[in-house]
Amino acid sequence: MTVEIDSLSKQDPKASDEDFPGVAFVSADTDADTGAQAEEIIASSEQQQQQQQNQQCQIRKSVLSVAKDGYHLQSINHSNKHLFVSFDGSITVNDGGGSAHESLQDAKLKDMSSMLVHAVAGIFTLNLCSYILVVTRSKYRGSVRGCSIYEVDAVSALPLDYAGGKKAIQNLHSSMQREEQNKTSDTKSGDASDSSTGGHQSQAEEEHTGSSIEYSSSWLAPQLTKFFGRNRAESTTAITANATSETRQRRAGSAERMEQRIVEEIVRLFGSSGIFYSYEYDITRSLQSKNKHPLTSSSIPLAQVADPDYWFNRHLQKPLLAPLIQEWALPMIQGCVHAATCNVSNGDSFQVCILSRRCIRRIGMRYERRGANADGFVANSVETEQILSVDAGSQGPHYCSFVQTRGSMPFFWKQPPSGLHPVPVVVKGDKDNAAACVAHLQHEIDRLGRQVLVNLVEHKGREAVVGSKYASLVGQCVADDLIDACSIRYIPWDFHYETRGMRYENIKQLVSQLEREISGMGYYWSTKSQTFTLQKGAFRVNCMDCLDRTNVVQSAIARFVLNEQLVRLGIHIAPEQGLAAYAGLESTLNSLWANNGDYISRQYAGTSAMKGDFTRTGKRNISGVVNDASYSIARLWISTFRDYFSQSVLDFLMGNQSADYVYRTLIDLRSHEPDHATQMTRMRQAAIEASIAIVMSDGECVQMACIVQSPLTLNTVRMRGESDAVLILTNAAIYVCRYHYQMEKVSEFLRVDLSRLCSVQHGIYITETRTPQSLDPTRNHGIVLYFRAAVARFNSGSEQNQSNVGVDNLPDARQPADGEDKTTPKVKNNNISGASSVNEENNTESDYTSTGYIANAGDGVCCDYKEAPSYIVCKFVSDSQVVMQQISLENTNPKDTMMAIDGESNSTDVSSGSNGSNNKNNHIGGREVTSAPSLARLDSFAKQPAEMLAEFMCSAALSLKLALDPSVDERKFIVDAPIVSEATAKQNVNLLEKMSNRLHKAIWL
Repeated sequence: MTVEIDSLSKQDPKASDEDFPGVAFVSADTDADTGAQAEEIIASSEQQQQQQQNQQCQIRKSVLSVAKDGYHLQSINHSNKHLFVSFDGSITVNDGGGSAHESLQDAKLKDMSSMLVHAVAGIFTLNLCSYILVVTRSKYRGSVRGCSIYEVDAVSALPLDYAGGKKAIQNLHSSMQREEQNKTSDTKSGDASDSSTGGHQSQAEEEHTGSSIEYSSSWLAPQLTKFFGRNRAESTTAITANATSETRQRRAGSAERMEQRIVEEIVRLFGSSGIFYSYEYDITRSLQSKNKHPLTSSSIPLAQVADPDYWFNRHLQKPLLAPLIQEWALPMIQGCVHAATCNVSNGDSFQVCILSRRCIRRIGMRYERRGANADGFVANSVETEQILSVDAGSQGPHYCSFVQTRGSMPFFWKQPPSGLHPVPVVVKGDKDNAAACVAHLQHEIDRLGRQVLVNLVEHKGREAVVGSKYASLVGQCVADDLIDACSIRYIPWDFHYETRGMRYENIKQLVSQLEREISGMGYYWSTKSQTFTLQKGAFRVNCMDCLDRTNVVQSAIARFVLNEQLVRLGIHIAPEQGLAAYAGLESTLNSLWANNGDYISRQYAGTSAMKGDFTRTGKRNISGVVNDASYSIARLWISTFRDYFSQSVLDFLMGNQSADYVYRTLIDLRSHEPDHATQMTRMRQAAIEASIAIVMSDGECVQMACIVQSPLTLNTVRMRGESDAVLILTNAAIYVCRYHYQMEKVSEFLRVDLSRLCSVQHGIYITETRTPQSLDPTRNHGIVLYFRAAVARFNSGSEQNQSNVGVDNLPDARQPADGEDKTTPKVKNNNISGASSVNEENNTESDYTSTGYIANAGDGVCCDYKEAPSYIVCKFVSDSQVVMQQISLENTNPKDTMMAIDGESNSTDVSSGSNGSNNKNNHIGGREVTSAPSLARLDSFAKQPAEMLAEFMCSAALSLKLALDPSVDERKFIVDAPIVSEATAKQNVNLLEKMSNRLHKAIWL
């Protein structure tokens, strides 16, 4: 028996017949047809154009030209179809006549730049510019059911502006010419070497050698590859970056560099992380799943049938999903596709294809995404399908498919990236974990049938923490009848213990234990017109990372199933000997599964898979152990210095986070869960409700409450940390409350009586200078409250403030006159949502006198009083803001309770929180109501810029002040001046902060 593996750089045998009907295309790069110039395309026949006109189909390769007002794309296989992407973001299509040749002639006359693109991967927008992401080079990876599958080899992010787009395309052509010259020189030197040695490598050996070189270098982090002289991304990255820099005309240099870094990472993810596509085959679904969703590729675009759970670029292609445009959208998956054609000595032949598709619902990097989310989707969830294709002559081809899955243990747990072997931690309670486990298992049962859960984690040590939790949750779900006991089976198998001492042959014992399950599960078997058997269930295999051990076990199960399929189809003549009966077949299958493990491992952990020597050769040796040690060190580096940024970019590509979140990750050096904003909004709403219930006195009514950041220290503008505070404006006072989220209590608060409020100032308030967003005036706005210190009360329950003197003893404070209240306001002893109230006997009035740094002329705190009053500053948060107010549900229209910004009414969401007052007679918006008010969340206000919130807070404070004292001078009460300007903030950056900023720029920018 001879075995031939499809070459990874082999030319698609169908490219000239199906990809370009009626078009003769000449290319210097026969791998992907990307070296061809646009002038080399000859006109299609008019007859084929008429047949294809007005027929909706999947667009394949196209010619992209840049015009003064946008990008023009003309399909090659359907030259009557045109797509126009305007620089303002609008998209139009035109199915008129004309050929590719005529279009190119027009482009040449109009002095346009053109290029060949294999697909439009999507469109995305960052802070400075929008980009169209196009595939410029791809590799043929095999075929399934006669349909070719390609891997993305290079992409280009073209800015949506004329100068940048034209420059990027011209540089791309220059780069491709240089690559072609290098290939030519390498080929000549290789031929000379072969002629001198008189020998050559076989096709399989040549492929294996090339793959090894590619894999050995691709796991290095961008920082390391930069030091070793290797570019972090494809040449198109630098092209895009240069074009972007020129088109932006040096707008905010740091902003450009940050945007360049994000574009580089997007290009890297698409160009080197295993992105696959097909023009005519839906690779997002298994063969059995497609049996329920038949597709006629000539009449239905793939976007109509693709599974959104595995459609990697779906969010980027949303602008292309309109009814008349969706034929330009091409679904892509992240995973692995490799195929091998096997020729048996008796003349029979068959093809084995390994197709893995990664679920995008909880996609991410190794330590950044563990466990499950609330919807039951797990991290590193990969569906692997082994497809056997046999040509039965007159009967037509037969197809056999066997599906397995892998994924993180389905409950809430995490593993902080500290050291080589961090200890996993189970988070949340049993109720939440059981709900997530049930949601995941039920989803898999509904999708694939009976689930056989093979857990490979250690039964002792650090892994036992989550392994035992997994077992208990599965048992609990079955015992409580949350999952049908007949639809699930749990099999624990300690991989490291069973294979200790390199006894990997013990894996056969596990497969023997699973033979009954394999027999009952079966596999999918069909022809193009008939279905013989269906797969009734799936193996769900997991370890800690679901990478190395998982891939070894899945490959062993797949080999057993393949042997059964070959016997069933009458090809295997020695079934008792297994695949080893034929020289080369088992090693070929091992190579396919080893490649599959390397792809999935690089996507999740950044390196090739461990234990790859056993998967590839069937033997474990010392060199493999040494390689695994080097991979462990590389994974530690990558998880520490790269994964959190890659995770934030992935979340942006999936539509889970905004571009601002990616910028923030570069500074915080950590990523957040996709639902972080929702969770933060809930926490902040609870903080406002608890603060109102704890600190407000009877008879007061909340006019406005929101989240701010404040030093909660008198007479300083220097922010120490970014701890949240709650700013509450009532009809009697202003409160600034420090809320402790973990303890769910108000730790300290300041109360300023409105009668003693001197003035308020609003303006730009810059507290850091590392990101462009931190310098945006509309996002960085605050207010300053000027008041006489005698009537301000600091209350704190912390022991560290017990010895401090009262605020009445401040040097600048005027002693209260006779008859004025010297006591601390009475605090209600309420406990909302577990928050600890501040007990009156525990309260101490603290001395918070301190001096802020000196401000430049034109900004800083402003005061016209002869005796300067005390002040406190607050900065409005710009993300996940929550604004609340008390309203009456009976006598007050919610839309009338607060003045609308820009003349628009504000929608409200009535909260179930506690009322801030027990008094039945309150004034809201100048009207008296007789029913107890309820807290309402003003979502439209929360979406306003921080600048607008600051202005409205000042206006509301002035209205309340005028109600108490009509003689107040409105012009002096509200001061519009910068609190801390950008120039001042940069002047006051200390040495440590400067070093930190430089370190960030050196590493990331």
